[in-house]
Amino acid sequence: MRRALSLILVAGLALAGLPSLAQDFGPNTIWGEVPAGVAANAANAVLQDTAGRVVATVPVTGGKFTFLKVAPGEYVVVVQDGAAKLLATSHGISFASGATSKALFDETRVPAAAATGGGGGLGTTGKILIGAAVVGLTTAIVIATGDDEGTASPSR
Repeated sequence: MRRALSLILVAGLALAGLPSLAQDFGPNTIWGEVPAGVAANAANAVLQDTAGRVVATVPVTGGKFTFLKVAPGEYVVVVQDGAAKLLATSHGISFASGATSKALFDETRVPAAAATGGGGGLGTTGKILIGAAVVGLTTAIVIATGDDEGTASPSR
């Protein structure tokens, strides 16, 4: 029983340390997922600067897109169908050198407390809190179950 709980604890701590909600594509990357309501028709994602000029166009594959080697600046991502018809526009993206940012659409907006400095996903504080919760829960289970040999004492 203790061995199983130890494995659960180790797995929980490992998962808490993984950036599962944020992708790591390397520096200078803007990535995202098209809103579910338009995913079936989405063909291209277009990166535009604040003047509306096209900076880059990439295909949407499996509802996802990635812009690599993006220069610092202010951008939006426009999702288009095969006929270049506008399907969705992301919120503005303030992009710094070396950053990795997720383009957010209305359906994918996350609370500010869960977002990292422009990168989206869990921040360090969120990961620490999840890890602490996993450790606390596992510790409570181990204490409550007692040892594998014998019965629990009357004080338990």
